[in-house]
Amino acid sequence: MSDRALRDWWEELLQVHEFAHYRDYAEDLTRREVDFLVQALGLSGSETILDLACGGGRHSLELARRGFTVVGLDAAAPVLAHARARATEEGLSVSFVLGDMRALPADFAGRFDAILVMNSSIGFFDDATNTAVIAGCAGALAPTGRLLLQCINPYQISAYLQSFRNGWYTVGPGFVLREASFEPRNAVLSLSYRYLDAAQGLDVAHPGDSIRLYGFPELAALLRGAGLHPVSAFGDAVLPPEPFGEQSQWQVIVAVRDRTVDVGNADSD
Repeated sequence: MSDRALRDWWEELLQVHEFAHYRDYAEDLTRREVDFLVQALGLSGSETILDLACGGGRHSLELARRGFTVVGLDAAAPVLAHARARATEEGLSVSFVLGDMRALPADFAGRFDAILVMNSSIGFFDDATNTAVIAGCAGALAPTGRLLLQCINPYQISAYLQSFRNGWYTVGPGFVLREASFEPRNAVLSLSYRYLDAAQGLDVAHPGDSIRLYGFPELAALLRGAGLHPVSAFGDAVLPPEPFGEQSQWQVIVAVRDRTVDVGNADSD
């Protein structure tokens, strides 16, 4: 199996089958997160939204249910096929695009009122590439459009890993072993997985992921360098709004294009 095929297999397992296994929890979480997104981004219902690294499309689909025009982009074909099937099943109009967040399609330029980058999806590359991804997001936003980043807070990585670091859990007929570690010298979270299904004789190892975690000052500098200005920061992506503070395991930043804002005075609610 090629590296791309192996990653697609894992994306389908974690983005489709895992959410199906924990469907009630996942759907409740998705509704709560979209409630937050609507409020944090000040959405009125008429906006065009890009869900970058959309995975199985859970946020895209919920936004479409609420009447938004949504485009979801992801590099994994199997999860996009699942998302398209869900959209067709529900009669939803969502455009799911197979693509790479490092090279957005030319017709995305200036097209979106809001862009979502959830679950630390911004950190999967080296610093130069992550910077270029932010710049690409800025280029895809309409003037005064807003970008929302949800990233793990590296200053609270120990608390985050207490419930996430290592362990087995059930997915479908098999079991997933997740192992995670953080290297503070380069602020990289390393993740590996193994899937076992004795009945089918499956023992599949994940190729591994490394996620560069950025503190708020670094993220603010990346955003400003792309012409985006942070206007608010939250400690989680659910309601009621949680201020971003010392104990926050997440940092959720809203930044606006072409608008001057003093980051030091950015709102936190």
